[in-house]
Amino acid sequence: MKSVNLQLDEKNSLEITQVGEHLFEVRLGMNGSISVYYMTREQLLDFDQLGAHICIESILENDK
Repeated sequence: MKSVNLQLDEKNSLEITQVGEHLFEVRLGMNGSISVYYMTREQLLDFDQLGAHICIESILENDK
């Protein structure tokens, strides 16, 4: 299982874990609240739907 953790700032973090061939668990910690999403690679590449403005294409390139 592959996992990537990013500390965005003191309170906010992002953890992406591959749980299946095409399925990822995304844990988004924002201001003390944690949201968990299950997403496909295509959904992850359209990351604006989570309200975050970071590019994760380079993170996902390493797990192909």
